[in-house]
Amino acid sequence: MNFSFPYSELLTQKNFRLLSLARLFNKSAFTLFQLEIIWFTMEITNQSPLYLSTIIMAGTVPFILFGMYGGHVADTYNKKKMMIYSDILTTLLIGLIPILFYFDSLTYVSLVIIYTLISTCSCFLEPSFRAILPDLIRSTQLQKGNALLDSIQRGVGIVIPPAIGIILFFTIPIHIFTICFFLFSLSTICHLAIHYTKPAMQPGHTVRNKQSIKATFTYIKSSKIILLIIVMQGVTIFINTGLWRVGLPLYLEKNVHEGITTYGIITGLLATAALTTSLLLGFIQKIQPITIFLIGISLWGSGLLVIGLSPTLFTIYVATILIGIGQASEGLSRLIIFQKEVPSTLLGKVFSTSSSINYVSDTCSLAAISSVLLILATSNVFILSGLCIGLSSIFGAIYVRKPKNTSIFK
Repeated sequence: MNFSFPYSELLTQKNFRLLSLARLFNKSAFTLFQLEIIWFTMEITNQSPLYLSTIIMAGTVPFILFGMYGGHVADTYNKKKMMIYSDILTTLLIGLIPILFYFDSLTYVSLVIIYTLISTCSCFLEPSFRAILPDLIRSTQLQKGNALLDSIQRGVGIVIPPAIGIILFFTIPIHIFTICFFLFSLSTICHLAIHYTKPAMQPGHTVRNKQSIKATFTYIKSSKIILLIIVMQGVTIFINTGLWRVGLPLYLEKNVHEGITTYGIITGLLATAALTTSLLLGFIQKIQPITIFLIGISLWGSGLLVIGLSPTLFTIYVATILIGIGQASEGLSRLIIFQKEVPSTLLGKVFSTSSSINYVSDTCSLAAISSVLLILATSNVFILSGLCIGLSSIFGAIYVRKPKNTSIFK
C-alpha cells in the first residue's frame, strides 16, 4: 500500500512554501511581541491594570477602525506589495523599541504608539494574506492549504509561549523585541520571493472607498449564507471571549480550586486540540464546509455547557478538547467558504469586515462579562452560554437547509 502525505503536492509549490514560511515567521514574531509587551508594560508601570488594559486595546482598536479599509486596499491594489509594505513597516517599528531602550528614551506612551501602528499594519496584512491564497493555488487545494496554514498558526500558539522561558535563559527581555525584528525580516524576504501578478480588475469595478465598502455590505446582505456565517461567528465570539478569559479563571479558583498553572495547561490543550483538528481536516477528501462549520459551532457550545454542568478538572479538560475541535472546524470551514464563494474583488473586504466584527465582539464581551458575573453564578453563565451557542447552530442548520440556500452544498 502506497501512503501519500496529504500536503505533499502543496509543499512542492514554491509560492505556497514561501507563504507558509512567511506565516510561520510572522506569527512567531507577533506572538512573542504580544507576550513580551504585556510583561514590559507591567515592568515599567508598576503593574498598573489601567496601563495594561490600555496597551492591550492598542492592539485591538485599529482593527475596529481600519479593518474594513484594509480589506478594500487588499482587493484594490497588489496583495503581495501590501504584505511586503506591512512587513517592512512592522519590522522597523519593532526594531525601534530596543533602540529607544538603549538610548533611555523608551516610555509607556511610545510603546502604545508603536503597538497601535503595528496593529494598523496588520489591518492591511491579514486581508491581503487571506485574499492572495486563491490566486496562488488551485480552488481544489484551498481546503488543504487553509488547513496547513491554520495549523502553522495554532502550532505557534503552542510552542512560542513556553519558548520565552528558554530565550530569557540566554538573553535579557528587551532582546525578545530584537528577535521579533529578525523574524519579521525573514517574513518580508519570503513575501518578496513569492511570484505573483495581480489579476486584472474586472470592468465596471471602482476603487472608491465609500462605494467599495457599500458594495461589500450589499453583497453580504444579499448572500444569506455569508451573512449567516459572519453573524454566527460574531455572536459566538461575543459569548465566549469574556467567559473564557475572565470567567474560566474565576471558575477554576472557586469550583475546582486550581490556579494559573491549570489555566495554562487548559490553554495549551485547547491549542493542541485545534491544531490536530486542522491537520486531520486536511486529510478528508470531500467535505461540505457549511456542515463542518455548523458542527464546529455545536461542539464549541457543547464544551461550554459541559464545563458549567460538571465542575471537575477532568470534565473541563474534555470540554476544552471539544471547544478546540469546534474552533478549528469553524475557523477552517469559514475560510474555505469565503474563498470559494466570495468574488475575488470583494474577498479582502469580506475578510476584514468579518475580522472587524469579531474584534468588536471581543471588546464588548470583555466589557460585559464583569456585570454578568455579578448577577449570575459562573457555572450558570457557562450553561446559558453553551445553550445559546448550541441553539444558534440548530438555527443555522435549519436555515441552510432551506431550498433557496442549498447552493452552498453543491
